Amino acid sequence: MKFAFRTAPEIHFGAGTLGEAPAAVARLGKRCLLVSGKHSLERSGKLAAIEEGLRTRGVSMARFCASGEPDLAVADEGARVAREGGYDVVLAIGGGSVIDAAKAAAALATNEGSAIDYVEAVGAGRTIEKAPLPLVAVPTTAGSGSEVTKNSVLRVPDLRVKRSIRSDLMVPRVALVDPSLIATAPKSVAASSGLDALTHLVEAYLSKGAQPMTDVLVVPGITLAYRALVALAEDRATDESHEAMALAALWGGIALANAGLGAVHGLVAPLGGLCGVPHGAGCGCLLPATFATNVAALRARAPAHPALARAHEVADLLLPPDARDRSPERAADTFEGLRDKLGVPPLRSYGVGETDLASIIAGSRAGSMRSNPIELTDAELEEILARSLGPRAA
Repeated sequence: MKFAFRTAPEIHFGAGTLGEAPAAVARLGKRCLLVSGKHSLERSGKLAAIEEGLRTRGVSMARFCASGEPDLAVADEGARVAREGGYDVVLAIGGGSVIDAAKAAAALATNEGSAIDYVEAVGAGRTIEKAPLPLVAVPTTAGSGSEVTKNSVLRVPDLRVKRSIRSDLMVPRVALVDPSLIATAPKSVAASSGLDALTHLVEAYLSKGAQPMTDVLVVPGITLAYRALVALAEDRATDESHEAMALAALWGGIALANAGLGAVHGLVAPLGGLCGVPHGAGCGCLLPATFATNVAALRARAPAHPALARAHEVADLLLPPDARDRSPERAADTFEGLRDKLGVPPLRSYGVGETDLASIIAGSRAGSMRSNPIELTDAELEEILARSLGPRAA
């Protein structure tokens, strides 16, 4: 047995943890660049409290807005602002896109060149060699796990793809996970984010890189995420379910950073770049058919593969103890039913059609696809996409 395990040096979890951000920042620097979305911090009244907390600790602050899914230009501009302003610490408060933008800006601020030089598969092949500016990450959604991962996902508009800048040096220095922030997200955001987290957990468990240190997080995490999403779908979410979802998303981020993912994330990257499908929603659409197709491929070509036994374990985690059918195929149906109950529409609703499938498959082979438990053929990937499109409009 051989494996490596890395995560953020500090993780603080619990309601009210946002209040620890000024102290965490002050330990790392005296000039803070706050990366956030447009207006949510002001509307909540939390921005003023953060500013006051920093000021009382002798830390000056400026803001950089990173709204929407970040692209190369946002990463480069954030780095320019950080570099020219002489900032020595970055505080990111927002969803996964905000934290990804902050991670890229923090890394590029201390390394020469621009974002495209470092983007894997399509860039110049440069690596992050100098330590990024220290980053304190505060997620406001429970999904991406970006607060504990080593990559930043960026859109490359000219190529219509999404790719990562990736380095062990990019893991945030401090992660502050406050479930009370997650509880304020609109249901549609919480649903797509939660499906992203659930997908991370399932794919990391079946991945070629699955290992004991991630398994101990993934197995209970799948149960936590699934139950929390069912509660959300049935409009009975509570503080406890929000806490469970936040914890599951954190564990999913740790797992994906160490174990890798699979075909869902291999396919969702070109779906986002080519068709503009939101990441979490795309994961929710793809997970049922991908899980079922992986099981069928393993049964046909590698019936002794440990991932097939793990797929049965996933079914055991999801299905009622008295269910007559406890197969992985039934678990795939359960994933599909959950997506539908959460109100996340199928891919066709985002404008994806049959004519897009070949281009999506062509762009899917880099990155996460390499960790899928078994290599899938183009025909199998086309089957996944076709099943995930949903019915044609009447």
